[in-house]
Amino acid sequence: MMNHVTRKCTKLLIAAMSVVSTATMLTLTAFADGGTTNSGSGGSATGNVWSDLLVSVLPLAIAILLMYLILFRPQKKREQEAQKMRENVRIGDEICTAGGLIGIVIRVAEDTVVMETGGERSKIRVKKWAIHENITQMEEKQAAEKERKAARQKGIVPAAEKKSDDKK
Repeated sequence: MMNHVTRKCTKLLIAAMSVVSTATMLTLTAFADGGTTNSGSGGSATGNVWSDLLVSVLPLAIAILLMYLILFRPQKKREQEAQKMRENVRIGDEICTAGGLIGIVIRVAEDTVVMETGGERSKIRVKKWAIHENITQMEEKQAAEKERKAARQKGIVPAAEKKSDDKK
C-alpha cells in the first residue's frame, strides 16, 4: 500500500515525465526541420545543435534522477532493512510469515527457520525470505523508543545519544 505522500510524488513525477516527453518531441521535430531555429544568422549550426540537444536531454536526466530519488532508493532501503531483520532472527523470537502464520522460533538454520505455532505446538519449517515481521524486535524497539521519549521529557540524554552527538 502506498501512503498519501508517495501517491502525490508519483503523480508529480508522471506530470514531469509528460512535460519532458513533450519537450523532447518538440526538440526532435526541430532537428528534423533542419537543426536550426535561427534562420538568417551567419553563424554555424553546430552551436544550435548542441544547445538543442542539451535542452532535450537535461529534462530527461532530471526526470530519471527524480524517479530514482522518489521511487527506487526508498524501496531499496526497505528491502535492506527487511533483509537485516531476517538475518537477525533469534531463537525465542515471535515471528509472522508472509502467509500470516505466527509462531515462536525454536531453531535457526542458514536459510530456514523452524517455528512452533498453535495450541498443539505444531512445528513448521519456513524459508527466511517468508518472514514478514519479527514481532519481538518490533516490541523491543517500541519499548526503547518510549524509554528515550520519557528520558528526554525528564531532561536526561541517554549515553548512546551523547556518543553520537560527540562524533558530530
